[in-house]
Amino acid sequence: MSDIKSSFWAEALIRRARLGGAFAYLRRHGDDDAGIVVLKIALMDGRAIVLMPERDENFSRIWVPQTKEAQTEAEADLWIEKAIHRDPDLWVVEIEDPQGRDFLLPEERPPLDES
Repeated sequence: MSDIKSSFWAEALIRRARLGGAFAYLRRHGDDDAGIVVLKIALMDGRAIVLMPERDENFSRIWVPQTKEAQTEAEADLWIEKAIHRDPDLWVVEIEDPQGRDFLLPEERPPLDES
């Protein structure tokens, strides 16, 4: 099965987050068909988590935190700006949720830290 368009996927994630009681919005519009979506989860205490998609050993999309721990929102924003500079087609979805929920589908969850 091929991946769905980035625009459709981003809209669906925003809708799931809003239905779950979080505030979510499209922070940056990238390439409609193939732009990679970056997910920023703002914890509402000055910290944030940035997730990027990767492929696992079965070529399924999984979401991987870009730092071991939550970083400041300013650090997260700087990381995102650098990523946009490298890839101008990036999408950015931001979810504001004090519980840190990502609203991803179960098969897309970030891998557990096994260290």
